[in-house]
Amino acid sequence: MRVAKSLSEQAKSWDGVYRDLQRQIIAGQLRPRERLVEDEIIERTGATRHAVRRAFDELERVGLVVRQPNKGVQVRDYSITEVEELYEIRECLETRAATHFDRPAGPELVAQLTDIATRHREASRSQRYAEVFSLNNDFHEVLYRAAGNQQLADAILHYTFATHPIRTRAFPSEELREIAIGQHFDMIDSIARGAPGELAEIIRLHIQGPKEFYLKATYIQGAL
Repeated sequence: MRVAKSLSEQAKSWDGVYRDLQRQIIAGQLRPRERLVEDEIIERTGATRHAVRRAFDELERVGLVVRQPNKGVQVRDYSITEVEELYEIRECLETRAATHFDRPAGPELVAQLTDIATRHREASRSQRYAEVFSLNNDFHEVLYRAAGNQQLADAILHYTFATHPIRTRAFPSEELREIAIGQHFDMIDSIARGAPGELAEIIRLHIQGPKEFYLKATYIQGAL
């Protein structure tokens, strides 16, 4: 009979280390360019070196950290030019996907997206940022997969991952979280009515909010 892991055992697993570091990055406790030191994490968590490195691999896979020669693993950051370029690509791809919703979406897709958006809203208002992160990703992947062009959906997913550190920087902002919640439900309403132009405009506004917050927090006013 398999016994469920205790909380202390979970904290020592690679997944526990990953989720802890993910939470700290999303909450802004670990800042852009901050180095993640293996030995410090091992000492703090009691995890093995293998578990910590596996956690680093997962953080790198989802775009939250980068490995730098002679610098180790660092929380990812971007120049102003990189942010603008990434978001130009995202806007092109995601508004293009919106054009595929030129007929009312079926009730199953509407119900699936509504369920995810509702759980995202609950997690956001409870400040469960790791769940906000996961559910937000789920919402957009389901939406863009439903557009019907899987190559386009893959490209959107790639650039969504590339901008994770930018997007998550805004999570502690209650105002932006509430705006995002409303925009998710507005997107659902648009696809339910088959209104691609309206959907594209909502998407454009949706992706710009976190970008502007990141630029302001990182380059204009310092940490918010």
